[in-house]
Amino acid sequence: MFVRAPAKIIISGEHSVVYGHKALCAAINKYTKIKIHSNKANSIEIRWGNDWHEVLNLDSNNTNSQLAQVARILNIKPSIIEVESEDPQPLSAVALSKAMNGSIEQAIEIENIFHGKRGSGLDVQVTNHGGICIFQIGKPIQKVNLPIQNILLIDSGDRKQKGTEGSIAKVKNCVEQKDGRQILNRISEVTEQIIKEGLVKELIYENHDLLNRLGICTDRINDIIRICKREGVPAKMTGAGDGGFCIAFPKDEQESDFLVSKLHNYKTLKSNIDKEGCKII
Repeated sequence: MFVRAPAKIIISGEHSVVYGHKALCAAINKYTKIKIHSNKANSIEIRWGNDWHEVLNLDSNNTNSQLAQVARILNIKPSIIEVESEDPQPLSAVALSKAMNGSIEQAIEIENIFHGKRGSGLDVQVTNHGGICIFQIGKPIQKVNLPIQNILLIDSGDRKQKGTEGSIAKVKNCVEQKDGRQILNRISEVTEQIIKEGLVKELIYENHDLLNRLGICTDRINDIIRICKREGVPAKMTGAGDGGFCIAFPKDEQESDFLVSKLHNYKTLKSNIDKEGCKII
């Protein structure tokens, strides 16, 4: 048995979702797979390529490592946890929880451990349900239909120095000292328009420009968007910012291949919508 969970992207609503607005998100067909094996030793071992290899001795479990915290939440018995991932984002909390017969609430607790902060629950809910979703804190997740066929993930190559919480703090400062509140309100309006009208090119570009005004877009992120915009392909930053990925929406495979050739200085990854969400296989 193994558990498979899709990656997720935010189409619109980064950071405004933290302030109670809607976010339009999607699960995509890049997966994290988790296999669980019994362990004769009284320990929990996690193996995730070169990214994470840790052994937690249950006879002397007095540490507060991420694995120890996860083990306590899920009451994990001696086991070997093997992880394979096509997902460029961190380990799927919902996949780990479901592999251990845990709940969505426990998955959100695990997500908070991985992120080092109190999260919104967006990642867990979207990857659990699959498809294209509207997420808003405190409200049931809502699936929607939008004609999205082709998604191109573009890696800026930049990595956050202070993690997601650093980007959130930067936006908070913008809200408190500059025009951040008005920017977030406009992002919310753009999100509502995209939900109603689809991936209108001008709305996607405006969405990115608003995120750039929050100060969370690096030079490489803006260069990616400049190239996509020059070729007439809707594109924007996705996620917390200060590095990470952009997303573009080519109209077909031919346009996707053409855009990849123009983005030759960046790593790209083709994907499309996953409709199943996290599942046991």
